[in-house]
Amino acid sequence: MLMGGEARVVFVFTAVAAIILLAAFMLALRYRWFTRFRHGFSITLAIGIGGLSIVVAVLYGLWGYSEARRLFLHTLHNALTNVALVVEGQTGSRIRNGSERLARLAAILAAGAPASDIDAERLRKTLTNLQRYDPRLLQIQVTDRAGKLLVTACLKDGEEPLDSTAVGYDLKGKEYISDISYSKIFGRNVFSLGVPIRTAPDAPVLGSLTALYDIQDDLVAMLHAIQIYKSGHDVLVDANGRVLADDDPKHIGRDLSSLTAVRLGLQGNSGWLVEPGPLGTERLYVYRPISNPATANARLWVLLTSIEAQVAFAPIRLLAIQFGAGLAIFLVGAILVALRLSSAIRKPIHEQTRFADAVRQGDLARRVEVVGRDEMAQLADSLNEMVKGLQERDRVKDVFGRYVTKQVSEKILKGQLKLGGERRRVTVLFSDIRNFTTMSETMPPEEVVSLLNDYFSEMVDAVFEQNGVLDKFIGDGMLAVFGSLEEMPDHPRKAALAALRMKALLGKLNAQRAAAGQPALHIGIGIHTAEVIVGNIGSRRRLEYTVVGDGVNTCSRVESLNKNFGTTILVTEDTRTELGDEFECRLMPEAPMKGKTQVLRVFELVGRKAGEPAPS
Repeated sequence: MLMGGEARVVFVFTAVAAIILLAAFMLALRYRWFTRFRHGFSITLAIGIGGLSIVVAVLYGLWGYSEARRLFLHTLHNALTNVALVVEGQTGSRIRNGSERLARLAAILAAGAPASDIDAERLRKTLTNLQRYDPRLLQIQVTDRAGKLLVTACLKDGEEPLDSTAVGYDLKGKEYISDISYSKIFGRNVFSLGVPIRTAPDAPVLGSLTALYDIQDDLVAMLHAIQIYKSGHDVLVDANGRVLADDDPKHIGRDLSSLTAVRLGLQGNSGWLVEPGPLGTERLYVYRPISNPATANARLWVLLTSIEAQVAFAPIRLLAIQFGAGLAIFLVGAILVALRLSSAIRKPIHEQTRFADAVRQGDLARRVEVVGRDEMAQLADSLNEMVKGLQERDRVKDVFGRYVTKQVSEKILKGQLKLGGERRRVTVLFSDIRNFTTMSETMPPEEVVSLLNDYFSEMVDAVFEQNGVLDKFIGDGMLAVFGSLEEMPDHPRKAALAALRMKALLGKLNAQRAAAGQPALHIGIGIHTAEVIVGNIGSRRRLEYTVVGDGVNTCSRVESLNKNFGTTILVTEDTRTELGDEFECRLMPEAPMKGKTQVLRVFELVGRKAGEPAPS
């Protein structure tokens, strides 16, 4: 069963197109070709669903087209098979009828005188009358038991040579049916029938009765009566590839042995194929072998119907057009579904993107709406939990910053501070409230805590304004360090500015206390620049970021000298040297410091000189 060129082209083209489309689809997904576009996700999804739908539709269409074509050809072949059975049956029936008539005539002849005494003229008239009754008996011959021709009745001038094979069969007591052949005398397709002449089935053979039987009109009538396909051309071909029956009498006797369908049929095959016909146009050939009624050396015949391929496959082409239209509609529907699906997916993604942008800008109160229980809902719930974690982190950071200076807390949270310390030259600031112990003895504990909170809030802000690090609170005292966490070349200047700011803020605080009828606060501030040990000091269970060394003790002693001199801010000579001329400082008398054998020169920090630029 072969496939025509047109069908091969359609199948190959469609299969190649489907493969290319599938390959392009896989490459687009693999390399994400459309991510460069703003709506690349939607385009990828639409192309993915559309492409997959096309491939599935094309493969399904190919299968449907192939099945429709196969069913059409199978139906046509079944119809040809039915016709072949009818031709076999009717041909056999015609031959049997002719053989029975000939057998009856042989019985009549045997009932008369012995063959040697037969009246030849009278017998010829009898045979001629029989031919008039059945004109398909073109020629009748009678021979005796020796095979000698006794009489011949012929409907046309000229006689066919005696079929010696038929006579030989008859004289042996057998009936004979020859293969169909073309008679040049009669111009018809004929075959020979032969029956023995004897008085009884078991009686000796008296002679032979043979007849030349015309089968052409019967075969043509059969084909015409049972046409296989409305526009088909039905042909019966003999074992030599010669036309036995055809709708057009001019084609009878034509040699079709070169046709592939005829060759395959004569080999006992049945099926269909498409190939160029005698006129060069492509035709569909459906073929089937049928039985040859000949008695001896019988070979197959072939029943063949040929249809112009364009006409035969017109319904299939219409189906292909309908399939193409359906494919287009299916593709449009698939793209619409893909766009709708991408929109449904894109909506929560966009909402989560806007949510992420808001969180990035610091809006931790934003939440994503959780709809359903699918993956998008799980992602939304995870994002909400993440923001809750960020809120908790900020809360911890804020609370942590209340106990540990901001710069230190950030480095701790980032894991940038490790156990151990390093030598660093820094400026240490120590402040203390004068006579606070005496003042607190007359105050309830709540008021003491409130006073310290108000006081330290102002003082710590002054330190942070200059990027200082709050080391610790010591009762009513405060220790701050400048230049301990990061490089700060002007840390003495920063400490001096912070001290002056503390003095100014204390004045504001005392004004508020005076308005409330409360006594003023007096503080002392000591500043010293020295090399100390800076680091995360302690154990793995309890750490404290601080500074240790003689410089810290010296700063504390300098601060205590404010009581002796009645000053607010004192700096050591080391700090004074690095401050330069920006600040106005007054040298103080020498005074011994507790725990120190060496006398240090200290200066009162009065303020910044007039005309100096504002601190940055």
